[in-house]
Amino acid sequence: TMSGALLGISMPNFWFGLILILLFSVQLGWFPTSGQMDATLDLTRITGFMTIDAVLSGNWEALKDVLLHLFLPATTLGVAFAALMARVIRSSMLETMRMEYVVAARAKGVSEPMVVVRHALRNALIPVVTVAGLEVGMLLGGNMIVETIFSWPGLGRLVVSSIFARDYVVVQCAVMLYALIYVASNLAVDLIYTFLNPKIEL
Repeated sequence: TMSGALLGISMPNFWFGLILILLFSVQLGWFPTSGQMDATLDLTRITGFMTIDAVLSGNWEALKDVLLHLFLPATTLGVAFAALMARVIRSSMLETMRMEYVVAARAKGVSEPMVVVRHALRNALIPVVTVAGLEVGMLLGGNMIVETIFSWPGLGRLVVSSIFARDYVVVQCAVMLYALIYVASNLAVDLIYTFLNPKIEL
C-alpha cells in the first residue's frame, strides 16, 4: 500500500537498522547482529565476495551463514529504495494505463495481462529507471551508515574509519570509486532507455 511505501521512505537507515537488530537479532535471535560471517567457519577466498566464494567452493554451510549476516544490512538499505520504487511505479502505471494506445489495445480485444505487461509496463518503466539510476547515489551514501551499524567490513566502513584516521588518500580513492559507479549507473540508464523505447536515441 502507499502508506507502507511512505513509511519506508520516511525511515532513516540508522534508526531502521537498529530497530531490525533489536527485533530480529536481540529479541528473536533469527539473525546475527554484526559481521560478515561466523568466525568459526572456514571459507576459501577466491573472488573476495563471500557469497560467490561460498558457491564456487561448494561450502553451503558458509553460504547460509553469509546470507544470514547479509539479510539485515540488505533489508536496511533496500526498504527505502523499494518503497520509493513502489510509489514511482504506481504513479507511472496509473498515467500509462490512461494513454490512447492502451485504450486501443483493449478495444482490439487484447487480454488485460497482455495490455499491462506488453503495452503499459514497458513504457511505464522509463521514469522508474530514471529514478533508480539517481537513487544509486542514495545507496552509495547509505552504505557507510549501514556498514558501520552492522560492523560489515565493506567499502563504506573503510571510508568511515579512514575519515577518523585522517587517511585522506583512501577517502579520495573511495570518493572517486563512488563517482565512477554513479556515472556508470546513469550510463546504464541511458542504454536501458533505448531498449524500453527504440524511438529514444542516445
